Amino acid sequence: MRLSRAALERSLRRIGLAGIAAIGVLLACAAFWASAIFPLSERLHAARADARALQARLTATGGKAHTAEGGIEAFYGFFADGKTAADRLETIFGLAAKAGIELDKGSYRYNGTVGERLVRYEVSLPLRGSYAQIRRFLASVLNEIPVASLDRVGFEKKRIGDEKVEANVIFTLFLARAAASGGPGN
Repeated sequence: MRLSRAALERSLRRIGLAGIAAIGVLLACAAFWASAIFPLSERLHAARADARALQARLTATGGKAHTAEGGIEAFYGFFADGKTAADRLETIFGLAAKAGIELDKGSYRYNGTVGERLVRYEVSLPLRGSYAQIRRFLASVLNEIPVASLDRVGFEKKRIGDEKVEANVIFTLFLARAAASGGPGN
């Protein structure tokens, strides 16, 4: 059915100015829904599907959502891997030998407060080797010992032509109190 121009004009006069405005508002709402609301509802459905998939994967692996207490216990559990301070120091010295680093006599300092679940060992090591060897050594320590932090590094070269540099390195080892009790100085 084709509307003639005359029939369209009669229909517009019949609905009046308010009807024309209502049709315009209706068209504007349809355009807004198509450009803003519909894409957001699609994103919402996708996010809900992702959440269901994650929940299914969590259930399949037997995991549980962490409560605040469970999260704290998981945090402290990261440091309680059964390795003592002596084990960590042995690893550091082994990595130094593997990197070809000359290690002079190092020192360590135990920092623990009664009641804290974590203790710190500050390990100070004077090193001698090429700059590349020392960098590789530092990277390997941080990769092999996830409970270690590199606190300070200082390089010194005696003469411009020297290939070897001297470095003073300070690591901090963070250990669970139980693992620290098996380490040096306790």
